[in-house]
Amino acid sequence: MPDETSDGLTAFEIAAQATAVAEKYAENSDDRADGVILVGEDEQKPSLSATPEELKKLLDVIENDIMPETEKGVAAGNKVFGAAILRNDLTCDLASTNTETDCPLFHGEVKCIYDWSKKIPASERGPRAQTGVFLATHEPCCMCVASILWTGFNRIFYFLPYSTTTAQGIPHDINTMHELWGVNSYRKRNKYFSSACIQELIDALDDGEVKTALQEQSGSLLKRYNDLAAKYHTEKATNDKNSLVLG
Repeated sequence: MPDETSDGLTAFEIAAQATAVAEKYAENSDDRADGVILVGEDEQKPSLSATPEELKKLLDVIENDIMPETEKGVAAGNKVFGAAILRNDLTCDLASTNTETDCPLFHGEVKCIYDWSKKIPASERGPRAQTGVFLATHEPCCMCVASILWTGFNRIFYFLPYSTTTAQGIPHDINTMHELWGVNSYRKRNKYFSSACIQELIDALDDGEVKTALQEQSGSLLKRYNDLAAKYHTEKATNDKNSLVLG
């Protein structure tokens, strides 16, 4: 007699159920691309927005919490990517930066999640992620955005888009999207999270003193990141800790 699972089903019955589900999806394959199932608008997370005051808070976290960590990281031979986990009121819970010289997987976002997980008790991580905000200095790569998703965050803000990352001499984020999945980007809104570019949100504000002040702060930060990227590229060839394939 076939072994039964805890719910009383045999392996044959489970296999039959799985086959039935696959056949059901195959019947509606005309509405899907290569078997990909995309949720409708009503199941996606709402679009992200931010007030001028909230945008100022996000830029301040980048400038005061993330940037100092990144300056130290670049001095040690790491890339310019940093991240922070914010509370619901957008105050900084923890900031971190890329430390690929310690581990190739320690992109800024992954290192931030790793450090935060050591700080936050396991019983609190899910609820705090669901009510918190993930902030990245650069648009997350496919590994990092998946890591943010798996941690449980449903709101992601990033400062600089892929085009800026590429201009700073690091095109791997967009290249891996192309090569692995044949796409230009992940879906900015989906059933798990919504993401938004801080620069684009600032540009969409009504003209005035507040917008000008935010643009000036944003421009100053961009210059600092460009300078740090140039420093990284200049020094990486002589850094014996940097043997990254995707350096």
